[in-house]
Amino acid sequence: MAGAIEVQLWKASDGKRGIPEAIFIDNVEAVCAGRKPTDVVAKLQELYSKYQYMQSSLTAQRASLKTKLPDIVSALETVNHLIERQNKAEECESTDYTYQLCETVWCKASAAPTNVVCLWLGANCMLEYTLEEALELLSTNEKNARENLKSLEEDIAFMRDQITTTEVNIARTHNYGVKQRQEATQDERKQPALAATANETSFSPPARNSADSNQEAANASAGKTKGVGAYTWKQEKDEVEVSVKVPKGVQKSDIRVTILMDSLKVEHGDTLLLEGTLAGKCGPNGSTWTMTGSRVEITLEKASEGVWPSLFG
Repeated sequence: MAGAIEVQLWKASDGKRGIPEAIFIDNVEAVCAGRKPTDVVAKLQELYSKYQYMQSSLTAQRASLKTKLPDIVSALETVNHLIERQNKAEECESTDYTYQLCETVWCKASAAPTNVVCLWLGANCMLEYTLEEALELLSTNEKNARENLKSLEEDIAFMRDQITTTEVNIARTHNYGVKQRQEATQDERKQPALAATANETSFSPPARNSADSNQEAANASAGKTKGVGAYTWKQEKDEVEVSVKVPKGVQKSDIRVTILMDSLKVEHGDTLLLEGTLAGKCGPNGSTWTMTGSRVEITLEKASEGVWPSLFG
């Protein structure tokens, strides 16, 4: 089943670097047919992590090229200057130069026209070339560097599109799963057999009252919960859903969610939005999170079915 999910979520690309292309899920219901939405979300998040890793690698390559290209251009200009001085050797036997000895020291030197130049190849290796050979080598290096830089820019732009598509797929699939669970809960409540025990078996959190507020205040004062973000939560037999409010304009990349077996933490940059020790145990591998509007939606998979007395213990 996992293989079938992957086929529907991405396809091979004809791009130079073979980056897989994310497929926009137009019909979430069809993709989730016969499987849990949380399983699809887990696969999407796995794909999302791979895209982020590839984007990081491409960005590092681009930064490296942008650092090397000015050195290649500078060396090429120097070789062209030496060729020009060589052609005018009869008019001037030597030329005065100012060169950088180190970061804070510049020196002057007088050099006669020459037909050879030494170039660094890297790894503490320097070779001597004629001016014509150096010109050809550096021109080729500059051309290749610019072509590679252009290709990297295109790949990074393509990668951004795939990340955006995957983020949208995660949000839509997560919302579909939430809708499914809400409908299932409503159907259960409509059954006459469950009406008599609704107060005992309902897994949705009750409306907040003064006692709830007092309990939250007690948890905060005891150091069990921290953070500045407002949150709501509800639970089913096998999972807990937490919704944390975040500042307007915040991007998903600015949010960091840490899910451990017995704790939950939500951060925005250096600001702690929510942190606390959970009232029960959860399974981090089966837990997911996404961002919808100005709220972070977290789904915690319970380690064992049951009712938590509160979100934080």
